[in-house]
Amino acid sequence: MTRPFPTVIMLTSAYERQAAENMADNNLQDLNIPKAVRTVLAKPLDRLPALITDRSLANSHGTLASLAEIALAPNAGVSVETITMPKKKFGHRPIVIPDVASRCLYVALVDSINKQLEPDSRSEGNWDIFEKFAEESPIDYIVDIDIAACYEFIDHEILHRELLMRTMDQGKADAIRSFLKRCSFNGRGLPQLSTPSDRLADLYLSVLERQLLRRKLPVVRYADDFRIRAESWEMANGVIEYAAEYARELGLILSSDKTVIMRAEAHRARAKNREILQKKYFDSAKSHLTLIQLVQRDYDDVEVVEIPPDDEKALKESMRRIIADWKASVAGRQPDMETSKTTELRRMLPLAITILQKDDRRIDPEIFTNLIFREPVRLERVCKYILNRMDSFSETEENWSLVRKIIEAGRIGPSGRIWLLHVAGRLPKGSSTDCNWVLRWAGEQCNDRHEMVRAEAAWVSAKFGALTDDMTVELLKTSTRISEHAIAAAMGRQGDLNASLKKSVVNAGTLNREAFSWGEQN
Repeated sequence: MTRPFPTVIMLTSAYERQAAENMADNNLQDLNIPKAVRTVLAKPLDRLPALITDRSLANSHGTLASLAEIALAPNAGVSVETITMPKKKFGHRPIVIPDVASRCLYVALVDSINKQLEPDSRSEGNWDIFEKFAEESPIDYIVDIDIAACYEFIDHEILHRELLMRTMDQGKADAIRSFLKRCSFNGRGLPQLSTPSDRLADLYLSVLERQLLRRKLPVVRYADDFRIRAESWEMANGVIEYAAEYARELGLILSSDKTVIMRAEAHRARAKNREILQKKYFDSAKSHLTLIQLVQRDYDDVEVVEIPPDDEKALKESMRRIIADWKASVAGRQPDMETSKTTELRRMLPLAITILQKDDRRIDPEIFTNLIFREPVRLERVCKYILNRMDSFSETEENWSLVRKIIEAGRIGPSGRIWLLHVAGRLPKGSSTDCNWVLRWAGEQCNDRHEMVRAEAAWVSAKFGALTDDMTVELLKTSTRISEHAIAAAMGRQGDLNASLKKSVVNAGTLNREAFSWGEQN
């Protein structure tokens, strides 16, 4: 199978060569790169597991810090890979992920100006404020505005201007712009799944927010979602027109599906219906619902933080009722025929799965495959369900069977394959045909067109002694700084590969040598 080589983007303009000579300026000397390395290696990318490309560098803090410093030069190459991640229901969004050392530099740069940036719109409690802004509005109309593919279209020059205005630090503003340009093809876009990009996106979107506020409009924002109060239908439509026009000046467009006008009363009714539905299930948890702390996460997910022991049994039973009722509500229905009640039940499913992940009774696999078919984004939650049960229950064969069912059900993109390979790499060897089937599938993923998927597949194959010389040669042919060290770690884990092949990798650089050694020990 022929695969394109992963992308290495290089910029060598006269302007950037001159900027490289100025990198020794004092305003770049306060970058805390060692701290950034610790942050990157300790915290997985959002919506992904702890990648083998990161885990294999657990003993490489010093080397990564040195490579991140080298990456400061604007003519230094940045390896990037684009994978797709599923949206809530249908469709996928492209996600750009730089190599590990470059991510360390990115974290250090944005951390160094963090205090001058816009407050984090995703901070704790802000989602509740966002919801209550509509539900408690004294004004009749609420305009919901969503920016389509926001991170993909952020203009580096406009962002640079805002960075200069906020920080008065040209050295760092230039360094951030230079880094972002090396991660893109067209002078637009931010690498996704990372806190630095969230912070820069907040800064960029604050430009649009300021324009709305200057028209004396009550505005609240959560990530790239805006809510504006309007006194009349005509005014609400005018708000959308103005927001669309100014967003266009920023290179952004409004989502036609998610930009809507609703009456405040409709928001209140929706909140009331949700409360009634939740009360129906949570009432069985005695009268101590106030002690069960539910935390909003990512727009419409909730996570449980604490369950009082006296309520645990009743709460689990209520979660099973949610699952059973959801299963009944979707029977025979296509995803686009979902009722409002089904939607609310589906929104509670992640919470139900989380609460029941340590329950003696295992959730029916059909629930998981049905949920993933309707919402591929929920594969992450199902994988966490498997991982969280591993230490408490002897369910090895059941876990291999579930992984196989999910794979066979289809609709698994590259991020989903990464999650499933991560789970396979954590499971103990089984004796069933399901285990053997999944491991054969994992070996086939060594030929995947996505470098990060191939790295995970190589590690799984090595864990179960299935990585061969021929597979390794093919993996190395198309590896870049995204994954070469991870392939080295897999080679160290396998242990019995050709001596010359191992030598060629170990002698290729300090990072490979350290990752190979880590693989031998893990």
